[in-house]
Amino acid sequence: MKPHRFRQSGIVFVLGGTGVIFVNGTRYPLTVGTTVLIRPNDSVQIINQSRKLLQLHLLHYQSIQFKPANDMIEARSAVTSLFHDSEDPTLQVSHAFIDTFLYKCRSAMQELSERNRLKLQIYFNEMLLYLQDQQTTQTLSMDDNIRKTITYMEENYAKPIQLNEMPSLAGMTQSSYCRAFKKLTTMTPGNYLTQIRMLRAKELMMDRHSTLREIAVHVGYQDELYFSRVFKKTEGMSPSAYLQRSDKKIAVVSRYLLQDHLLALGYQPIAAPAFPKYFDTPSGFPSYLHKRLQGTIPLDADRPISSSDVLHLGPDIIFKAETLSHPNDHQWNRAGNTLFIHASASWEQYLRVIAKRMEKEPEAERIIRNLAKLEQKTRKMLSPITRQGSWVIIRLMPGDCRLYGIKDHTLTDLFYQRLQFKPDKRITHAAYQSHAFERLIDLNPEHILIIWSEVREIEAVQQDPRW
Repeated sequence: MKPHRFRQSGIVFVLGGTGVIFVNGTRYPLTVGTTVLIRPNDSVQIINQSRKLLQLHLLHYQSIQFKPANDMIEARSAVTSLFHDSEDPTLQVSHAFIDTFLYKCRSAMQELSERNRLKLQIYFNEMLLYLQDQQTTQTLSMDDNIRKTITYMEENYAKPIQLNEMPSLAGMTQSSYCRAFKKLTTMTPGNYLTQIRMLRAKELMMDRHSTLREIAVHVGYQDELYFSRVFKKTEGMSPSAYLQRSDKKIAVVSRYLLQDHLLALGYQPIAAPAFPKYFDTPSGFPSYLHKRLQGTIPLDADRPISSSDVLHLGPDIIFKAETLSHPNDHQWNRAGNTLFIHASASWEQYLRVIAKRMEKEPEAERIIRNLAKLEQKTRKMLSPITRQGSWVIIRLMPGDCRLYGIKDHTLTDLFYQRLQFKPDKRITHAAYQSHAFERLIDLNPEHILIIWSEVREIEAVQQDPRW
């Protein structure tokens, strides 16, 4: 067929024969059981590659979106697809399921009564649920296969690795493997392998116990000159120049704002956690950090941060301070230049761990002494207030009221221990409780200390009659 541009969403079912379909210029094979998801404005061309008839069934559908408009409800055509997550529009599905679905549709369409129209809608929704389940299953399976090859690279980077063998290891074609790999990691397989080797090389250089020849061999390059060329192309400087530089590219991967500690030690990270849901700044950094971190890439910490968000930046050191819980987190463990920091309620502990890695222990101890003096001065200044009775500590955020406990949190340690606010005896939990506005109303405490909250969130609570 000639190239055809679809005006609305469609689903192509392959019932017989073999061929290829080009969707927006990208080629995909067609066999019995292949289902192709077409979006509005997709350009499609189909070619028969066999002597048999290529049998297809095309189903058009239209998404309708309902929106309230004054006292009426408007129905508008929604130019969106029900399947957005995958770049590959093809799915391999059960031929029997498609046959049954089409048979039921044809039977219902023989007499389009109200009952049969309702049946058609039910059949269609069942089919969509089935396709979405298949897409999710195939995406997860594909990601697992890609991760197998990633693990293989990370465990064997020091050996000669034939990248053209990776697709077969994943059980995929060359083109689908490369697309899926880039979607998962944002890098090509070759670039990813090079990144692993360069990260390991930079870690060895920081120890300064190995020659460049030994480092090159250790990371999979038998030719020291070739290693130097690859290093310069990747890092923008030769290995010898890198050894002489004093500044380090540092990334922070954390649910905590460890960029404070780095800035105190004189380092601006190249990437650091941001919380766009909680902080009303363009970067998602707290307002007191927004200007100081200009040039730092914000990492959305409202979700688990993936290694692919960071590794392509080529950091020399990665500070990671959270539990290994994300599917990609094993990659952090193998990056070589990642320093894991255990969770602590003490900011001094975080600062000392980071300072030791950066060889800045004297600066860290000076900061700790200065802040101890500041705490002592503040405690004395606040004593007329802290002696007035018991307190609860809350933080107001969009859609949330956090009620802090009496232990296991840096802010709790600051106010209840160091500044000597007296906690309400009814507060016994650790860390904090989220969505605790009702609990706060029930407590009706003597005094409330509102911390680290944006003005608009405070004003929103003040307008609540229960407040």
